[in-house]
Amino acid sequence: MPSSHDALAIAELVIYGGTALPCSLFLWVKEGWRRFEWAFVFLLASLRIIGSILQLKQDETGPPSKSVAIVNGIGLSPLIGITLMLVHRLCKTSQHQRLAKVALFLHFVIFGAVPLLVIGILKLFSSGKSLGRILTAIGLAIFLQVYLVQTFLALYVYKVSAMAKQKPFSYLVFTIFTITPLLLLRLLYSALAFFVTSSKTFSPSNGSIAAQVLLSILPENVIALLAVGWGMLNLKKEPKGSQSSAYELTSRTTS
Repeated sequence: MPSSHDALAIAELVIYGGTALPCSLFLWVKEGWRRFEWAFVFLLASLRIIGSILQLKQDETGPPSKSVAIVNGIGLSPLIGITLMLVHRLCKTSQHQRLAKVALFLHFVIFGAVPLLVIGILKLFSSGKSLGRILTAIGLAIFLQVYLVQTFLALYVYKVSAMAKQKPFSYLVFTIFTITPLLLLRLLYSALAFFVTSSKTFSPSNGSIAAQVLLSILPENVIALLAVGWGMLNLKKEPKGSQSSAYELTSRTTS
C-alpha cells in the first residue's frame, strides 16, 4: 500500500498528466507558440510530473532527496511566470503598454533567480550549507519582490482602467486576483521548507502531509487549473479565425 506522500504523488501525476499538461499544450498550439503563459503552465506540469516520479522512487525512511528539493525550488519560476503573463495580458488589453513591458522584463529577473536557487539547494546538500542558505534566500527574495511588483501592477491597472472591470476582461482580473494569494502561500511554503530545519514539518519529500497539501499542492493545482480554465473560456469567446494573443488583443479591443 502506498504511503501518504506516494498517494499525493500519484494524485499529482493524474491531475497534471490528465488536465494541465494536455490542456496547456492545446492552448499553446492553438493560440501560437509566442503565448508564453501556456508555456509556463506546460513547464509547471512537466516539472510536477517529474517531481512526482522522483517522489515515488524516494525512500521515505532515508534522507531528503536532492532531486525532489531542486524540482520543488525550480517549480516556483513557472508559477510566477503564469501570473506574470496573465498580468502582462491584462496590461496589454487595458492599453498600459509600458506596464506590459515591465511585466515582460520581470521574467528575465525570474530566470536570473533560478540558477541562484539551484546552486543554493546543491550547497545545502553539501558542506557549504551557510553559502547555500544565503543563495537560496537571495533567490526566494527575488521571487518575493517580483510577486509584490506584479501584484501592484494588477491592482493599479484594475483601479485606473474601466476596461478591466468589464467582461470578458473581468474574468481575467478574477483569475489573477484568485491566483495572487495562492502564489503567496506557495512562496511561504518554500521559505519554510528551506529555512525551518528544526523539524521536518515542511519537507516536500517526507514532511507533514497537511502542510504540503494546504501550502503547496493545493495552491499549485488551483493556479494551474484556473489559468487553463480561463484560457479555455477565453478561447470559446473568440471569433472563429481570430488570432488573439497577449500581443494582439489590443488592436481588437480598440476597434
